[in-house]
Amino acid sequence: MSVGHLWNPWRLRVMRHPQLAAAEREQFDALLARTPEGAEVDYGLPQPKWWFLHHLVTRGYLLHGSNERDIAEFETRPSFDAHNVRKVEAVFASDDAIWPLYFAVVNRPVAQSYINCCDHPGNDTSRYLFSIGSDPREARSWTTGTVYVLPSETFQPTPGSRELTSAVPVRPRARLTVEPDDFPFKALTRGHGKRATPRSVAIRHALRLR
Repeated sequence: MSVGHLWNPWRLRVMRHPQLAAAEREQFDALLARTPEGAEVDYGLPQPKWWFLHHLVTRGYLLHGSNERDIAEFETRPSFDAHNVRKVEAVFASDDAIWPLYFAVVNRPVAQSYINCCDHPGNDTSRYLFSIGSDPREARSWTTGTVYVLPSETFQPTPGSRELTSAVPVRPRARLTVEPDDFPFKALTRGHGKRATPRSVAIRHALRLR
């Protein structure tokens, strides 16, 4: 599904990026600094976890969300790119703080199908559409997951997307355990059937909001 830069014809959900105070940025930097390489972040701060993840992106890190809790190294795997057009063998990550949360807390064996969109129309906002192949109102559609913090040196961007890919394996700098309620669009996630396509989900979403 393609999206415009500023125009929002699909009525994607808009989220403003957090405006962090200097003290908050220092807290986040200190938290990562005291986390050993590859270890779990001991998160006890009052700010939403996605604020912390957004700050790490501004510091040059990338993110990968997964149901798997203890990945020591990401190996390349064959998959289609974010546009579902080009097949690549890579490690996949994002420079968006919320998109990986969706992949971390949606229960893959139950949901089975993911239809989603992430767009950055400017420097201070992001836009999203999230849908899953199960009923998002059911607790079993969600699970505890992990967002991995990855160094960005080996990654290349996928044009027109917030996705980046690495052609070589990547070891995470740290990992953050996340719960379904850490995903700020949980209550706004849609459900779709087996025959749904990204375009049909986007049209249904836009018409309902209209």
